[in-house]
Amino acid sequence: MGLKDLLITFTLSLAFCAGCSDFNRFYKEKRQTPGIGKDTVAVVNSERITKEELIRSLEALPVKQRIIYISDPDRLREYLDSYINQILLYKEAKRKGIDKREDIKQKVERYKRRLLIQALGEEILNRDVSEKEVERYYRENQRRFEQVRISSIFIKVAPEQGVDREEARKRAKLLTERARRGEDFKRLAEEFSDDKILRDKGGDMGYFLRGQLPGEIDEVAFSLKQGEVSNPIETKKGFYVVKVTEGPSVLPLERVRGRIRFELRKTLFSEYTKELREKAGVEVFEDRLKEITKR
Repeated sequence: MGLKDLLITFTLSLAFCAGCSDFNRFYKEKRQTPGIGKDTVAVVNSERITKEELIRSLEALPVKQRIIYISDPDRLREYLDSYINQILLYKEAKRKGIDKREDIKQKVERYKRRLLIQALGEEILNRDVSEKEVERYYRENQRRFEQVRISSIFIKVAPEQGVDREEARKRAKLLTERARRGEDFKRLAEEFSDDKILRDKGGDMGYFLRGQLPGEIDEVAFSLKQGEVSNPIETKKGFYVVKVTEGPSVLPLERVRGRIRFELRKTLFSEYTKELREKAGVEVFEDRLKEITKR
């Protein structure tokens, strides 16, 4: 267990120990004390923790985790105890001057930098994209939204098993010819494919958009018509025989609208950073960069 995990475990254990105290009696007495309003849920060294403060803290949690705490009084109490322990540990760390250590200052600065970059990125990526922009992008990039469903047979190059590259090529070519003559592709895949996953699925690889398949297969798959079988496709590990079982066809706009909005926002972000680089006059010294990789 690392130091970070140990600290987390220690904090949680403190929370459970604190849960054994008579918190209800403590709270009942304190809420009657002058200066402590009805919105106070706990007092730590005379400092109040209000309902609003606790709720804000809960809202920073992931939704599922937040629901667990707010739907069960016992779990909410656990969270409050943990929150109190965090306050105490934070104050103790400051008392010891840990916040003034140089390594801590550097970490805080790095964290602050990440937060600011993230905030700016979200501001750019959350820009509203009009329906006209989406439709125009869809019209101009139809090929990107072509989908195909394929099945394949894989013949592995395995010299240790007496199957060199030429032998694997011959086997793949023979299977291509058999499939083109009308033999059931699924049965051929189940009997001859060297890829167990493909063999168990009868060769079915599912649906793919253009660009999602490995380069050699992608180009061939989208050049075939539905029902056609490819020539053996050579890869480093062996040969694929591919059959298009559905498509290629362009997905309707309704299926890709969200994807298009994301792509447009990514483009906007890229253009924004490019503009910043141009304004800043960025210059990279490639020769010096290579010196680092040679160490």
